[in-house]
Amino acid sequence: MKRMKANEIVKYRPENYNENGVYTKDEWTSKSDVGRSYDGKIFTYEEYKRVEQQYIDVIHSVLAATNCTYMTVKYIEFYKAFTKKRIKASQYYNDEKHFLQYFPLLQEKKRINSQTCEEICRMALRELVYIELRNKSRKLEITFGYDYYMIISCALDKPILQSIADKAGLYLNPR
Repeated sequence: MKRMKANEIVKYRPENYNENGVYTKDEWTSKSDVGRSYDGKIFTYEEYKRVEQQYIDVIHSVLAATNCTYMTVKYIEFYKAFTKKRIKASQYYNDEKHFLQYFPLLQEKKRINSQTCEEICRMALRELVYIELRNKSRKLEITFGYDYYMIISCALDKPILQSIADKAGLYLNPR
């Protein structure tokens, strides 16, 4: 039986890391960076959503490749009242209000289907929750780190995961 291996999936181009594994290009790392300038261009919400969808595409493909139809909340951190307030006060409220329907699922040991998993992962990418998802029988775990890193632990061979990341326009972290 194959062991799970952790791989970081990132939006950061491999050629922009130095020999010490430090990313050297000034890039956005969060939805909160929308409106700031990077490389002389304003980072837009549309660009944010495009990249977020790339991460969701990776999640969708990994779920499919592992025949995983659900995930279980292994660990969660969020403050319901604070998160509700953030969503309601957000300039992106019309795009985020549907997240409120997922609050009853945001508890440890709760099983969520793959489509709902993708939406909850959007919430994690938008820093509305910190969540660790797992499916023991499929040997799959998905977590999120700072600076828009996604960690996928699974039994898929590295070339398969590399292909999934490539197809979505993302990278396996070269560090």
